[in-house]
Amino acid sequence: MKLTEHLDLLIKEGESLTVEFKEKYTSKIDQDMVAFANTIGGKIILGVTDLGVVKGESLSNRMKAEIIDLAQKCDPSVHAKVYQSDKVVVIEVKEGSEKPYSCSSGAFKRLDAVTQKLKQKDLRIYFESSTSRSFEKRPCQDATLNDLSLKKVKDFCKTAGIKIAVTGKTLSNVMRSFSLVSENELNHAALLFFASRIDNFILHSQIQLLVFKDLFGVDIFDRKDVRGTLIEQFNEAEFFLKRHLSLGATIVGMKRIDEYEIPEVAWREAIANAIIHRDYRMSGTGIQVKLFPDRLEVINPGSLTEHVTVKNFSAFSKRRNEIIADMFARLKIVERAGTGIVRILSSTKSAGLKTPVFEDLGGFFRVTLYRPVINGYFTDKSHYDRPKSSPKSSLKSSPKSSPKSSPKSSPRGSPKSSLKTDQKIVALLLNNPRITVREMELILKISSRAIKKQLANLKEMGHIQRVGSDRTGHWEVISSLEK
Repeated sequence: MKLTEHLDLLIKEGESLTVEFKEKYTSKIDQDMVAFANTIGGKIILGVTDLGVVKGESLSNRMKAEIIDLAQKCDPSVHAKVYQSDKVVVIEVKEGSEKPYSCSSGAFKRLDAVTQKLKQKDLRIYFESSTSRSFEKRPCQDATLNDLSLKKVKDFCKTAGIKIAVTGKTLSNVMRSFSLVSENELNHAALLFFASRIDNFILHSQIQLLVFKDLFGVDIFDRKDVRGTLIEQFNEAEFFLKRHLSLGATIVGMKRIDEYEIPEVAWREAIANAIIHRDYRMSGTGIQVKLFPDRLEVINPGSLTEHVTVKNFSAFSKRRNEIIADMFARLKIVERAGTGIVRILSSTKSAGLKTPVFEDLGGFFRVTLYRPVINGYFTDKSHYDRPKSSPKSSLKSSPKSSPKSSPKSSPRGSPKSSLKTDQKIVALLLNNPRITVREMELILKISSRAIKKQLANLKEMGHIQRVGSDRTGHWEVISSLEK
């Protein structure tokens, strides 16, 4: 493939983690140069609009000298190759080995198709592991183009709106344009997205989908284990939750709007983020999506990186897997600007749900989204005895989302019939440290007075403690109880 044909391919694919369009040359391109040097390298194409329309740009000796000067004035200096290719000018920047790089305007990093400025306090967080190559970028020496599914690549391009011809002859260049080639070998990211048989290379590329009848994760109602490409995992998880979450209707003006009990944008972001931020070096485990009567938990292998905490991780986006994030952004599954956490919080708040909880469990990360409580009952009422006078819920389960059979009474094997009250309370506190006495009363079907007495006994025996005030604090389990 000629160079002009390769650029035509890049332009058709649009802006991405490694491609930036500029309609005209400006001195501010040094921001994009350091961003590429700080990430995985890339190309700035001058003479192309943001929409991919080629307007053209001519490379003069003066312009070339200015660009090289800007690159040299970066700290450290950025290696940039500048050349004319047909109607456009290309500035090619390689990933740097002396990160972080900065220019007169500060330090920048590439986030999908966006050049994002970094605050000084964030630099250490972003580059504390810059010397090590992530799993996704490592070449897989045993893999060849024959191990990829041409159909999966074509389906990806179609879904992403990329109008390019994917054939056996062009597949190599398509992989390169997606940054799925490292050291002239297919990298792990290429296999995670397009392998015909992913289990031949990455056995732990899997997601486990579970629905429980009880609040304690003992009695399984439905289960599916998906071992496949990352897109297959996401699609299967989406289909699974749509079958099990209640679907309700809201009338806005003259329109009927169908909405899931947990906003779709929230649980889609949670699953996508788990796939994007998972530590793929950890074998023998996978992502878990657990649906309980009162909540949805999404757990992925991999703690927050050093210096990143639950309190500050929503202020900026530091992705463990840049290429995987870029591929999901191309499919419009996640927002390119890295606003996933904000979207989860705002959508659940608008729906009137409890605030989601984000937890670093030491080796794993968990996101908990809460299901609504209506008239004292969770929307998934099939798991509890409903009183005869209970008012009808405004959320109705969609026929297509109902399982083949729906349990109409408390599950026989649930902890409710086999655990003592104090053990059940401790289990509730472990699952939800911010649970209220009222919520425990509804779940355990005992009086609030009895619950408060039991809590006091557990505190006195040193099994639990209250951290913070009664209104804004939470429970902490110090030691579990013997059954």
